[in-house]
Amino acid sequence: MILYHKTHQHLLVEDPAEHYHNRKIPISVIRTPWVREIMRRLEYLCISEIGKQGFQTFPEQTEIMRYSIGDSVPTHIDVYDDFEGNVIHPNSAWAGVLYLNQNYSGGKLRFEPCEELPMGMEYTPCARELVLFQGMEFLHSVTKVYRTERYSIPMWFTTEYKDIRPEFPL
Repeated sequence: MILYHKTHQHLLVEDPAEHYHNRKIPISVIRTPWVREIMRRLEYLCISEIGKQGFQTFPEQTEIMRYSIGDSVPTHIDVYDDFEGNVIHPNSAWAGVLYLNQNYSGGKLRFEPCEELPMGMEYTPCARELVLFQGMEFLHSVTKVYRTERYSIPMWFTTEYKDIRPEFPL
């Protein structure tokens, strides 16, 4: 997946959020069958695990993401802006991140203190580990990357059937 990202820079998409701009390749623009198959299997693995917690979810968005040295993501919940500056509040009940490499420094997943996590939490990613969490419930961020690039596959899952991402965009 890292090599795919590096060799398919033409698929990088614009994003109104600077910390995502030209860093991600969404599944919606990927036409390579084996890459789509891996991403879909990851989605269904996540849906199965989330289901064990009593939630029915559907795939909303999945991407291959690169963070270069100096990149970070500010503290947020999983809402986003459209290109006109409007804040979109999706029904993304859950988020997941599969980490693809670990030869970088920084790039930790940080959760702010809250009732469920009074001390907050900072997770140091390891390659091939998957983290699932309620992205609309917990303020989270990614710390600055210091050495080499950090690659991951972030995923979002909705509880609304109408928000399911189509297999191929219309």
